[in-house]
Amino acid sequence: MLEHTNTSNFPNLFIPGAAKSGTSTLHDLLNQHPDICMSNLKEPYYLVNDNFEDRIENYNAKYETLFKHKPKALYKGDSSTSYMLFPKFIESVKAHVTSDVKFIFILRNPIDRLYSHYWYLKGLGSETLDFRAAIENDKDIEPDMSKKLPEGKFKSYFQYGLYGKWLEKFYSNFNANQIKIILFEDLKEDPLKITNNCISFLELPPIEHLSDIKSNPTVILKYPKLYTSILRFTQGSMKSMKPLYKLVPRGLKTFIKKHTSNFIVKATKTSKTYPDLSLSDRKWAQKLYESDVERLKKITGNDFKPWKDFN
Repeated sequence: MLEHTNTSNFPNLFIPGAAKSGTSTLHDLLNQHPDICMSNLKEPYYLVNDNFEDRIENYNAKYETLFKHKPKALYKGDSSTSYMLFPKFIESVKAHVTSDVKFIFILRNPIDRLYSHYWYLKGLGSETLDFRAAIENDKDIEPDMSKKLPEGKFKSYFQYGLYGKWLEKFYSNFNANQIKIILFEDLKEDPLKITNNCISFLELPPIEHLSDIKSNPTVILKYPKLYTSILRFTQGSMKSMKPLYKLVPRGLKTFIKKHTSNFIVKATKTSKTYPDLSLSDRKWAQKLYESDVERLKKITGNDFKPWKDFN
């Protein structure tokens, strides 16, 4: 941790697991502990932004705002899911975060995660390709911030599920006692037990009960093109609208970014559910991941029993 920069408000807990694996749920569950303060912006992505090294003091101030609801908490947590696989994250943590930092990874059967991620973006209008074509489209491209879609989302469906590949880097750079792995399937089965397992890992007293929380469901919208267009405008990434975007006051831009997405989803979501994954597509995806799951088992010593496709 560098001496000449102020990082006093930086997190000492990260949930850097993959998208569509229950990170939002775990984030909200851990936040119910009085000694844990999870950021009020769930995915700030600060540590992987291109300007991070040049604006550390600024990000320290931003983190202070994210944790202001529990300033005396023993743990301050950031759940930016892409941290698991984005370049610069481990390097930034080692340089600027306390040496006793903790990581909790929540992992989901990579086949189910893959399909959910695909339909999450397809339902919002950010994906037009069929399932296999979409997976193959960027299968070998490692994601980073430059791969963010204009509306602020990420694809790289296949790479997100290569847990063995990405976790090996964490085990090579940190002590095993700084890393906790839980499974989405176990959390769904017994939320209190698994949440308290995480709390025990942090050496904090358990909690007796959990309040109900809203998960982050995959939805299918009535007007997905409208949704993506509005998101692109709020991100300032629509070329034709940039002159207008520049005229919008900064405070209004921040408000729009914060509230527009949820509002549109609530207003235009349908009751439709995405179709079940076909057996042939499941077997196809299983073959894509089988070698990485074996790698993951060796790295962690876990047999991942709930993942029946790989046992």
